[in-house]
Amino acid sequence: MIKAVIIDDELPSIETLQWKLQNYCPEVEVVAFFDNPVEGVKYLKQQPPELLFLDIEMPMLNGFDVLEELGRQVSFNVIFTTAYDNFGIRAVKFSALDYLLKPVQNKELKEAIAKHVESQTLSHRPEKINLLLENVEAEKQGLPSKIALATKESIEFVDPGEIIACTSDSNYTMVFLADGRKHLISRTLKDFEEMLIPHNFYRPHNSHLVNLDKIRKFIRGDGGYLVMKNEMKVPVSKSRREGLLSKLT
Repeated sequence: MIKAVIIDDELPSIETLQWKLQNYCPEVEVVAFFDNPVEGVKYLKQQPPELLFLDIEMPMLNGFDVLEELGRQVSFNVIFTTAYDNFGIRAVKFSALDYLLKPVQNKELKEAIAKHVESQTLSHRPEKINLLLENVEAEKQGLPSKIALATKESIEFVDPGEIIACTSDSNYTMVFLADGRKHLISRTLKDFEEMLIPHNFYRPHNSHLVNLDKIRKFIRGDGGYLVMKNEMKVPVSKSRREGLLSKLT
């Protein structure tokens, strides 16, 4: 059984999540829950679980404050829950941590638990939490500064500017870095698009996302294609050509 704790200032949300876990994720046992984050922090310091469901928007302490209070060596996985797809969510995505939007969907809950089970073989939780807290601070002043590229073997933290392009590979994405390396990441291209568009990225083709600062030239023709600074060639869809040119000129 996976021992889990829930911290959420709204009791109905706690009760709903408990019910969903009991009915759709019976491998998860909720050993404690708190509608007061201060009390939740006290419990976690004494009895850390395997998994924490943590609300972001709470009085007294928000979800990020809770992690700050716990210190940067969190020994358990964290799944954020929130009703708002705004503050902090981009920082969470950049840090390769999982989150669920309320109302929590059964399918997404089961997928989040499956990710937790898979991640048990990795030992990168402290690094992810550290990056999250750094990115939360950076977001208050602008945009998150670094993105976590997590594979089964490792996790690497890079500046968005180090990424030349991302290419879709079913539910995975191949990320090409400026130093010539590439990583296959278990996230969709849409996930990367949502994170990187504010960093001057553009999706010129359904299967490709590029860093506009890393384009060497645009070859005209039937739709045309881009030549990136690493000599990678990226096709341009006819429907997206005009939007691309408006970004480049």
